[in-house]
Amino acid sequence: MGLFWRIFDTLLLVIGLAYIFIRYINPYFEKRRKDINLSIEKAMEAKRQAEELYKEARNKLDWVKKEIEKIKKEAIRESEIEKAHIIEEAKASAEKILENYLAIAKSEIDKQKRDLYQEALGMSFKIARDIIREELTEEVFNKVNDNLLKLSGAAIVK
Repeated sequence: MGLFWRIFDTLLLVIGLAYIFIRYINPYFEKRRKDINLSIEKAMEAKRQAEELYKEARNKLDWVKKEIEKIKKEAIRESEIEKAHIIEEAKASAEKILENYLAIAKSEIDKQKRDLYQEALGMSFKIARDIIREELTEEVFNKVNDNLLKLSGAAIVK
């Protein structure tokens, strides 16, 4: 009879544990399994959304890179045009400066020529006068001078 009660107690304990397991532990694990599956589904959805965002960001980045390249090429083209324009303006300015310099140089050379001509003419007259004074007498000098005055006067009248 002691064995019967032992078996009965063991059977009662097993039934009680099975009842507790089925009633409390099994729903807890079932709920936990559902929560884990839901979390996995949410994680998969978040991963899919993240991949879509990544693809979208990657596409936008590629587009931005293409736009940067376009802008860069356009800036280079515009800078080349501006460079050519600046060079052309510099050449025109250099030509004007050269023309002005040549005009000033020509003017200065002409002035120097006139000054030298006047100086040479003055020196010629002075030397001629000195030679005439040394060679001519006062009387001949006065006659030459009178004739020169008459000729000058006649030339002015004409």
